[in-house]
Amino acid sequence: MPSIQQLCSNARVLADEPLPQKPSGRRVLQAVMESLQAFYVKLGNTGQAWSLKPDYQLNVTSNTADYLLSIDPSYGKPIQVLTYYPQNLSVPQRFVEFREFADMNFDWGYPVNVASWMWMDGSPNTAMRMAFYKKDDGSSWVRVLPTPALAGAYLITFASGDWASTAGIGESPVLSQFHSLVETWAALSFLPSCQWTEDQKYNMAHRRELAEALKNDEARIEDGFDRYCRNIVEDHMGYRVGSMDDDSVGGYC
Repeated sequence: MPSIQQLCSNARVLADEPLPQKPSGRRVLQAVMESLQAFYVKLGNTGQAWSLKPDYQLNVTSNTADYLLSIDPSYGKPIQVLTYYPQNLSVPQRFVEFREFADMNFDWGYPVNVASWMWMDGSPNTAMRMAFYKKDDGSSWVRVLPTPALAGAYLITFASGDWASTAGIGESPVLSQFHSLVETWAALSFLPSCQWTEDQKYNMAHRRELAEALKNDEARIEDGFDRYCRNIVEDHMGYRVGSMDDDSVGGYC
């Protein structure tokens, strides 16, 4: 996919190459970044693992239930949590379900320190549930249930989150086949700021002509993008459960 800088240039071409600074480079960049974020949000809402961050290793200690996650806004929704025991890789990994914070203790029925006497699988990984949440200062946290009795590790996979706010001007987004959609959205966004001549009547008429043409292009390209989003969605087993689910400890949704 073209870099962000190239996306800006391409969007100006779609807008029939207006005069320099009409719109300004900053306005074009803003339109491209907002379009990219809308693109990522739409993909993220499919719930599929279309773009992932590197696995985050959560190290837990005994008698501590809440842990600060050292992640930035580029980390989006958690996709899965796996146990991790590098000292003995023959121990099978298992999924750890994660819940909304308010549902953490629903249908639990066990002491929070149950990990101190429950059965073990040969690893120190006794977590049965986790809940991800944020505090007022914007920091990201996770609560582990039952409270760990031993030091252990877990691998958390996150979807890509607010990519646009942390990307550099030379970076390229994913899914190169749909870069034209981002460029079209951006061109439509900054079109009202475009000028091609000093004749304002001509500028107004040309904006209307371009808006109609770009809207036709948008509908055509967006139809293919929507079909792509629908095709990557399929039935699968999930691990985020709520208090309305008919589940019990260790159950899946």
